[in-house]
Amino acid sequence: MIGDRMKEARLRLGYSAEQVAAFLGTSPATIYRYENGDISKLPSKYIKPLADFLCVTPAYLMGWSDSGSSSVPDAPVTHEARIISFAVDSMPPEHREKALKMFSAVYSDYIQKAEDKIG
Repeated sequence: MIGDRMKEARLRLGYSAEQVAAFLGTSPATIYRYENGDISKLPSKYIKPLADFLCVTPAYLMGWSDSGSSSVPDAPVTHEARIISFAVDSMPPEHREKALKMFSAVYSDYIQKAEDKIG
């Protein structure tokens, strides 16, 4: 059941097994083994991050609920934005501040260059 739900959510979002594996820090073969039922027990450390990444609730992912509503209502849309968002969320506060400053600087540079092109 976990594997079926992982695969369904992954495909719905357009993710490859490689993208899910990279997010979890495991191999694509391991993801396929979960999805095919060769591995039935998902380590507890993966449940919440994987559910968030796949925009389902942990209860849905584990088969404890049939409601698959998103546990991340305002989740970033693109794969890249999800990885950045979840990476930043997992950082300690001092690293979050550094990451925010870095992204703010890059975004400001992007906006400035776009404005320069316009006018």
